[in-house]
Amino acid sequence: MSEQNTSHYVELVIEGGELHRRFRCTAPADAWCRRRPPEPDAERWTHEEATEPGHECWAVEWVELAGIEDAITGADQVLASVPVSIVYDEGVAIELLGEVSDD
Repeated sequence: MSEQNTSHYVELVIEGGELHRRFRCTAPADAWCRRRPPEPDAERWTHEEATEPGHECWAVEWVELAGIEDAITGADQVLASVPVSIVYDEGVAIELLGEVSDD
């Protein structure tokens, strides 16, 4: 698998009691997605051009500009399955029980 396929993740996270989607890059500073041309105003560049490492991931920037809802494409599928317990105490509550499974 190439770095292009292993350093970027769609994450489902609970923040403030709400479920959110986010896009995250775990690539090192010298990865292809964190390299930019020395000219800061360059909008496009090729792999043959000189680039500098250590920038923010441009893939994250692109997803944020588009909005993750519009950026995610593909067939309908379950991304993760988390075991839960349903509790009713003056209202329904879903308690997370364990780690994400890819079953």
